[in-house]
Amino acid sequence: MCNVKIKTRKNTFERKKEIVDAVLKIIGERGLSSLSTKTIAEEVGVTTGALFRHFASREEILREVTRFAILQIKETFPDESISPLERIKLLAKNRIMLLNSCNGLAWLLKSEQAFLTLPKDSVESLRSMMKGSKRFLLKSIKDGINEGSIRNDIDPEVLIVIIMGTIHSMIGLPGTKNSSNKKQLSEIKKVLNGLEIMISKTSSNSK
Repeated sequence: MCNVKIKTRKNTFERKKEIVDAVLKIIGERGLSSLSTKTIAEEVGVTTGALFRHFASREEILREVTRFAILQIKETFPDESISPLERIKLLAKNRIMLLNSCNGLAWLLKSEQAFLTLPKDSVESLRSMMKGSKRFLLKSIKDGINEGSIRNDIDPEVLIVIIMGTIHSMIGLPGTKNSSNKKQLSEIKKVLNGLEIMISKTSSNSK
């Protein structure tokens, strides 16, 4: 996702996508301090003037990066028709796989610096997406409690913290970068099985 392969004379859509990928790659590999129109242009293989044929400003570039990130995150939500426990595990797996595939995306979601740097409307969009994630988890937890698969002795809001903490703890760990890596998949499965044990209802934790 973050690796950009440059060709000549791209249409506007292709070039914008390359610029977005370049921004995420720079942020993920070198940090926000290295992000400038000059470094973006160098990564894409164009002049800085060419960047502004597609975006009016650096702020507009960051808006497009945020829009792209939110679209990627939305793709991680599983179908609500599946069972609550599987829904939660699949969301966690999808998020871990996505964010480990691109450090730049992880930075957008986890870094306080992102919220200080991005345009205000982009920050609000990210916050809205995060609230959507919380609503999805809260509904899944309540569905699970109602059907008897998720424990009811812990407040659902606390269970959300456990779930999100599990996801964030897996981002950036050694061996979790390559989505085709069997070791990565095995490690993620192990953690998600542990998460299931923590939030599942058993005879010892039921009210």
